Amino acid sequence: MKTQTVELEQSLKTWKDLKIDHCTMNFSCGGDSMNDFSFEFFDENENVLHSDELDKFFEEEVFDRVDFYVNSDGHYLGEFGTVHIELNEEENRFEYSKSASSEYSETTTENFDYQLTDEEFILLRDKISDINGDSWSMNVNYKTDCIINDDESNILEELENKIKDFICSVDFENELGESQEETDVFECTVENDLNEENKTINVSITRSYYVVISE
Repeated sequence: MKTQTVELEQSLKTWKDLKIDHCTMNFSCGGDSMNDFSFEFFDENENVLHSDELDKFFEEEVFDRVDFYVNSDGHYLGEFGTVHIELNEEENRFEYSKSASSEYSETTTENFDYQLTDEEFILLRDKISDINGDSWSMNVNYKTDCIINDDESNILEELENKIKDFICSVDFENELGESQEETDVFECTVENDLNEENKTINVSITRSYYVVISE
């Protein structure tokens, strides 16, 4: 406790000697850890000042005075922002004020009609129960045990590539924020989603977004 008091008194003296008006800490955290942070010191004219001593002091002190929410859970990703530090001359102590924005991962699902070729339509109608996957791969479930010949195998391979391109390129009606790359997943059930008249299949696509909420 005595050491902390001495460090505080010395830091207060250094702050006053350098005629510092305020300090700004820029930070980002998430993923269960504190990420980048740095301190900038300014005089009353917004000129940048430097102090290794104060840097070291605040690197320890700020975490005792300010709460940072570093623990991510898949939905909450982290936060970023600034901490404003100034001197309360009447009480001879530092005051800390945090301003931050929190980042979340939000998902939304929308349905799209995908136009099939005649060969794709026949293969899906006759042999496929459902397909699902993501921007990397497609899973195929068959209605019954069946033999897939070379031509049908080529059709499925080509369909996979086209579906992957399709789900990554479609525009959602309700964009929640910045799209997270390579997070799209899709699924469709042939029995329910195949349109025989138009030879289309309805594809349900789920996309994840970065959503930033300011305090």
